[in-house]
Amino acid sequence: MDRFDMEDVVPPITQVSESPLKDWRLKYQTGTIQKNDFMEFFRKQVRKYFHFERDRVTEAGKIWLVTFRKGATNSRTVNVWKIDTVLKCAFKESEAKEGIILTIMEFMLGDNPKSFLEKLHKEGNTASVCGRVFKNGEPTYTCRECGMDPTCVLCVGCFKQSEHRFHKYKMSTSGGGGCCDCGDEEAWKKDYYCAEHLRGKENPKKTTLITDAIMERCEIAFSAILSYCITFLEIEPNASLKCLDSDGDPDDNYCTLLYNDESHTFDQVIQTLTKYANFPDKESKEIVGSIDREGRAVIKCDTFFECCQLREAVERQSAAMGAAIANSQHPLRVTVLHVYSMACQQFALQLLSWLQDLLGRCSLFRQVFAKLLMDKKAPYSILHIFEYDVKLWKQARTAWHRLLISGMLMEYDNKLALAREFSKHYATVMQDFIRDDHDHSYSIVSLSVQLFTVPSIAHYLIADEGIFYKLLHTFYHEAIAKFIQNKTVHFDKSTSNGVSFKRSAFILYDLRYILSFPPDSWTPDLRNGFIEGCRALLRILNVMQGMEHMVRQTGQHMDYEPEWESAFNLHIKLANAITMVVEWSATDKEVLEKFYLMIMQNLVSNGFIVNSVKQEEKSVAGHVAKCLMYDVGSKPVSIHLPLSRIFAGIYLRLGAHGLTYDALSVVKRTPEELMEPILCAQVMIAQVNSGMWRRNGYSLLHQLYFYRNVRCRLEMLDRDIQGLQIGASLIESNVFLIHLLNKFNLIDWVQTTYETNLTNPVEDDFIRQLAMIDEFLELLIVIIGERYIPGISNITEEDRTKKEMIQLLCIKPLSHSELNRAVPESNNDTALEDVTLQVADFKKPLKNDAKGVFELKSEYYNDYNMFYYHYTKEDKSKSEEVQRLKRKKENELVCCPPPKLPKLTEAFFTIPNLLQCDVMMHIFSIILDRAIDLKAKSFLENHLQKILFLIGFGLQEEQSGNYPYLTFFNRATENNFLQKLEELSHSQRVEAHRDFILWTIKKLKEFETRARSEPMQSEDDEANIGEKKSEAISSSEQERIEKKERARLAAEKRAKVLAQIQNAQKLFMSTNAELFANTSAVAQPSEGAMEWQDDNEGAVAYKTVACLGVDRRLQQPEELDHKCILCFEDCKVSCDGTTLVYSAYIQKSKILPLESPKRNFSLYTSTCGHVMHVECWKEYFSNEETKDQRRPNRIRPALSANGQLTEFYCPYCRCLSNTVLPLTASLSKFSTPNIIHAGDEIFPIDNWIEMMKNYSDELNKLCREEDRDMWIYSLPTCASLLKNENVNNFLNILNPVPKPQVGAGWTTAVQYYVKAARQQFENIFEDNETESLLFIWESCSYTVQAMEIFLRAINQPLKNELSIRHNSCLNGIIRTCCFQSANINTADYKNIVSPVAELLETVFKQKNESVLEWNCFSKMVSMIFMIPNLLYATSETESVVPNGSMLEFYMLELCFLANLVKALVLFEAPDEECYMDIDADDLNEIKDLPEKIVDNITSFYCKYNLAARRQAQAKCNDAKDDNVTDIFEEQIHPANIKCDSHIITALFDHIKMEMREFLRCSCIFFKFVTDVDFPEELGQCDSDTFDNMCKYLGLKTNLEVYFENESAYPTIIEMFASHHDILRLDVITNRNRQGRDLKIVPCIRPVPHLVVLPEDYSDLINSVSDFICPNNEREEMRTPTMCLICGEILCGQSYCCQPNGVGACTHHASFCSSEIGIFLRIRDCHIVYLGRKKGCFIPPPYIDEYGEADQGLRRGNPLRLCKERYKQIHLKWLGHGLIEEIARQMDSSTQVIAQWVHM
Repeated sequence: MDRFDMEDVVPPITQVSESPLKDWRLKYQTGTIQKNDFMEFFRKQVRKYFHFERDRVTEAGKIWLVTFRKGATNSRTVNVWKIDTVLKCAFKESEAKEGIILTIMEFMLGDNPKSFLEKLHKEGNTASVCGRVFKNGEPTYTCRECGMDPTCVLCVGCFKQSEHRFHKYKMSTSGGGGCCDCGDEEAWKKDYYCAEHLRGKENPKKTTLITDAIMERCEIAFSAILSYCITFLEIEPNASLKCLDSDGDPDDNYCTLLYNDESHTFDQVIQTLTKYANFPDKESKEIVGSIDREGRAVIKCDTFFECCQLREAVERQSAAMGAAIANSQHPLRVTVLHVYSMACQQFALQLLSWLQDLLGRCSLFRQVFAKLLMDKKAPYSILHIFEYDVKLWKQARTAWHRLLISGMLMEYDNKLALAREFSKHYATVMQDFIRDDHDHSYSIVSLSVQLFTVPSIAHYLIADEGIFYKLLHTFYHEAIAKFIQNKTVHFDKSTSNGVSFKRSAFILYDLRYILSFPPDSWTPDLRNGFIEGCRALLRILNVMQGMEHMVRQTGQHMDYEPEWESAFNLHIKLANAITMVVEWSATDKEVLEKFYLMIMQNLVSNGFIVNSVKQEEKSVAGHVAKCLMYDVGSKPVSIHLPLSRIFAGIYLRLGAHGLTYDALSVVKRTPEELMEPILCAQVMIAQVNSGMWRRNGYSLLHQLYFYRNVRCRLEMLDRDIQGLQIGASLIESNVFLIHLLNKFNLIDWVQTTYETNLTNPVEDDFIRQLAMIDEFLELLIVIIGERYIPGISNITEEDRTKKEMIQLLCIKPLSHSELNRAVPESNNDTALEDVTLQVADFKKPLKNDAKGVFELKSEYYNDYNMFYYHYTKEDKSKSEEVQRLKRKKENELVCCPPPKLPKLTEAFFTIPNLLQCDVMMHIFSIILDRAIDLKAKSFLENHLQKILFLIGFGLQEEQSGNYPYLTFFNRATENNFLQKLEELSHSQRVEAHRDFILWTIKKLKEFETRARSEPMQSEDDEANIGEKKSEAISSSEQERIEKKERARLAAEKRAKVLAQIQNAQKLFMSTNAELFANTSAVAQPSEGAMEWQDDNEGAVAYKTVACLGVDRRLQQPEELDHKCILCFEDCKVSCDGTTLVYSAYIQKSKILPLESPKRNFSLYTSTCGHVMHVECWKEYFSNEETKDQRRPNRIRPALSANGQLTEFYCPYCRCLSNTVLPLTASLSKFSTPNIIHAGDEIFPIDNWIEMMKNYSDELNKLCREEDRDMWIYSLPTCASLLKNENVNNFLNILNPVPKPQVGAGWTTAVQYYVKAARQQFENIFEDNETESLLFIWESCSYTVQAMEIFLRAINQPLKNELSIRHNSCLNGIIRTCCFQSANINTADYKNIVSPVAELLETVFKQKNESVLEWNCFSKMVSMIFMIPNLLYATSETESVVPNGSMLEFYMLELCFLANLVKALVLFEAPDEECYMDIDADDLNEIKDLPEKIVDNITSFYCKYNLAARRQAQAKCNDAKDDNVTDIFEEQIHPANIKCDSHIITALFDHIKMEMREFLRCSCIFFKFVTDVDFPEELGQCDSDTFDNMCKYLGLKTNLEVYFENESAYPTIIEMFASHHDILRLDVITNRNRQGRDLKIVPCIRPVPHLVVLPEDYSDLINSVSDFICPNNEREEMRTPTMCLICGEILCGQSYCCQPNGVGACTHHASFCSSEIGIFLRIRDCHIVYLGRKKGCFIPPPYIDEYGEADQGLRRGNPLRLCKERYKQIHLKWLGHGLIEEIARQMDSSTQVIAQWVHM
């Protein structure tokens, strides 16, 4: 006996006091060790890691609450709150691993198992098969070129190292449970291995570390582990005490466990927990989420009696709820277990997970594991695992499944053994699954995809285990047998919703897997196994033949719609299997012959329609046929004929093996009998199309829709046509046509005496008969012309697909996804793409939101078949129109002639004879004669079109020479077709088909020409042809002639009328000559200026471009004419007229950094720009409120909150709105600004600043000392702040005007604006009125800045015309705010005193934050709106209307200088290496500056620039002197700071650049304040330069001016820069003296962007494959969702992550983006717009090579990021358009409303 490996012996780390390791080793050496030794150790040790604590809970009303989580110590914790005590129990997995699992590893592998496993890994013993088990949501890859079927997938690691990444591949996400197929040579056509597993294949190494002794010990340990897991995971409630050796104390702790099922909804379980377990709603949702993930959860811990009481209550409640809602008495599954049973089960799951990991390390471990499982006598045998799987919960099932995949599927022998056992017990396992209620992915039957898709194993199982038969036998008894009535399946209404029927359908998926790969060679056992399976299949098809048959209703409508969905679901599931069976049979002659005979026997035994049917002789055109007299209009007919259709499929394969109908069987149906069920179904469809089955309801129409649908037609419509073609090939042509005529009830119609006997036809019946004639002729066209089927014609499947593509693209250009949806599913989708590229050209999309489409190549339009049997009526009309337009454009005959047909196979060689047989010729002659006879009633133009199509077929078939017996032209000549057609070519009755007639005549003439031998006759004949062509011209040529004639007549008429007018003029002038002699001369225009422009002021005002400052420009705006969109009255905006309003929307926004510390959001206002009278809007809004209260919340969500309407749609454009914004007249109409010229005496800016400082002192003193209600009476005025001689000068720049009158409607609109904001955003104001005005002004400031950012993002020049939305929004909000500031009432004055005092202290006294923390534009807007009118608070007659006065210019200059200071302080000097980038002209200008200005600039730079001070501080620290008393003075000494002309030049360039945002916002703001247009200089891209914008604003363009000592500017700069936060700022940490971090606001903010997404979508989906739910670390995220604003990954739409009762995305959006967010659902490839309890899905920015998005990853094509689409999403977010897009999508969507709040 080998000794243990003792090389790396270290003291084992264990939690137990006495390790059993020594005892185990002794017993092992003596051969007495047993698995019970390990199980006993497990049982005892588990208790040590399961702890209890009891604490007293003092808070009353505590309830039970149970939560599972994995803590930081990797422990499993259960917290249970009880009313009086708290029971905390926790199982510590990490300690259990060290104390138990490590001990058993030491027994197996030696004293240092970690070192052993590391050595095993370093040996390089790489397996040749990957076998990685996929987690839920993990990305997988399928190679479309090399994969044997779609189930062959690769994991991310193998895909990246394989050649398949260069092939065409598909990407998807796993549902969990599958494994990687890398290394499985049967899964791939080539490139079987990735680089890593190829090394394992080429260099297989047998490990020397694992000895026989280790193998023996592993077998003992594995046996004990499996026994333990089997024992404790299958604990029954009544056996729990026995398993734990408990004494059964009733005071022991027990758990009540609630298990998952699929019959009760989340809401039902939540309601049960809330009512009976006393859980709050939030905790109930958490518990339900845990149950859904893991399969069960603890809902109570208490004594056995209490737990049992709760169990009974829950079962009773859930059973009653299920009976009331789902009509089911099935209760929730609830059990009671001892708490130590829970511990043992938890440890068992941990053991399974550990064992799975261990098995993946070496094949020898898997060998031992497989050997144990195959022991049928062991309690852990594979059979026991199969049988007991249904009794486990989700987590336990998943653990066993993953263990089986890891341990049994990596080696072929193990996989084969598992497949063999699985097949033997398949029926039992599947029956358990059908009776279970868990999803398929959580059942052991889901292993079938891993086993049945291996070709060799599938063939083995069919041959040796009879799996083909077992599958169908099980399906028959579980899903079919119970519904059989009179030997036919008949489903009832409950079947479509029946669980057992749906679950039984998974057997048919397994059938598809097992038949996926036809064998290359057959063995006798394989033949026998396959034939037995075919027999079981025919047993099912036999009872399906004629199922759900229908009888035409003639008296009254059907009382109820019959069940039809189950039958079609059964067909859809079986269709692929039937096709595969036919393909299998075609590969072996013996199998094909036996299968054919079996089908024939079943057809003989099945008497649907054909049994006991009388035969009668019918005669047409001298031919007699015995017809089966089965009346479709009065007897049962079914659309389900699988037995007849599988016969058609098999018959097509006979020719390849030299087999024929006559040579195969003695007992058989006649061709007429074989064809009869199919023919009856076709007649029934024709009657439906003719309107004869209208009383049978919609169920029949639905069935016919799916009959032609792409999912069903391959084994329905296509097989039916093939069956009729088989009949046409086996029955003599005339007899066949008589059978068709008889079945369509047209024997009388085809007689020559029909018109004579037709006296008084009943209108409805006659119209239906004409329609039946049309359907009959179209069926003939299909039978003769649809030959693109292998077995009927000499073509391949590629030719068949090619024909399908041509016909589809003849309708219209189609995208790649539309083409894929329009053709049947195929495993070889690369062939589909190759065919598509052969027949079509791909056109890339011209727009970002469009799809690329395939356009048919011009040479393939000749293959167009107008009567293609897959066309619907709509497709037919569309394609015909396209074809006609194309031919008309090319000056060809405007018709749709038949295409050339492929050659038929030998078995169908006689079908073309239908075209020339006597009956067909008789039909042709009858229709032509009746077309000529204008009195004939039984004729339609469509009849002629269809026989022309058939005649074209006949001529082209004869021309092809493929059928020597075909003499169609001679038969046509005998029946005078040419003469009749020539006569019809002149008939107005068939004008629409004239070109088709001419085409047919041309073809007949060509045959006639070739038939003549004399050349002279040929020439004469050609002349005659040309002569007759002139007689019968085409419709397009005739249309051109008629158009030319009409134009000639119109020109003649115009000339005649014009001549009459000229004559009348001459006559009038001659009779009134004296009038024309005395006409006066035309007045010359005045050259003088307009009166209001005569003065010098007006001239100057119109020469400048500045809107502010000295010599500013005046401009009289032109008010636009408006029309009310409700009453359509023309109106204008005026000072005293009716108030007009825009519909507007106010929304929270965090796109730009926050300005107000009081709120975590800003407010943005938008409008659509459509105008209404305020009274009209009130009436409209009132009506909308009434409608909203009446409307049920079923189709689309209500726009109300708390019963009151808060949102509405614009009546014109349906733009979402929640308020109105009043239109205000131009501000210059209320206040004309004073024009101040250069040299005029004005109130200087420095005096104004001193005045504001005094004003600040007075206001703050007032706020501190006076009562708030008395402020209005004590406010300082201009007179009190200034000396008398300065008051007039100040008033000159202030420009007060008489207080404008405000209309009641305008005030109402503003009040509603504020009121609506309060309704939308709770707690937006500190009290009811305090912030009303501040809200409006802040919204104005923020809206302007947000608009500027948006315009900057789209690179739109300022001069360019804004959109109506943006222009209306800015015009409305700015004018409203300006006008409202001049109409502040007493209450408003009282509310703004404190904010004004704070603003003045901040700006002028430098007592609050410094300029580094300012938003300078917001400060300027606040000063303009608040300060001037507060000075007139005590005046009842005067106010200040902002209009571009000098005072506003001072405020602009002040904030401009504040921004300049900020730029100067934050400037970073460039390195000397960058001096070469400085412009030489700018550098020379700086060098030419006066020395004083340079010194001032240097002084300011050295004293206040942070980078310079950091540089000085570094030098100061290097040469520290203890005698230095003022470190700051030393830092700013010029000797320590470098500041030369290069740095000053760079500083000026930096300031100009940093001023850009402030100047742009100011330009936009003052443009709407002053109505002065932008100059032309601002009309180009990148024209918003510092100089151009300063000129418009009246600012100086030379920065050096602001540093001249003679001006007041240096003092102002010093005032801002000398703030204590700047002077005493720690330049290293950016902290002030109090240690507060300065929140520096940059001068120019970059355009906000969404997160950067990877180019390849697979990189994105791979990045979240390992993300774990934050609330349950054992579970990966099911729906990982990325916030595109911040990039955070969230667990979306899951009960596990619902803070505050809302979904994780909704909660995240509330603080990340103010309720309106953009999220990318990564595994679904969906973009979600989410906002205010609403949301919508939009296409993602990732598209495939065809320009299409793939929402849900349904197609799986590789996706790449489309930057243009992502930019559109970015601009939609940046422009605050998300909420409107959400509203539009929800308003237009017809889908059921999603619970967006739970997203």
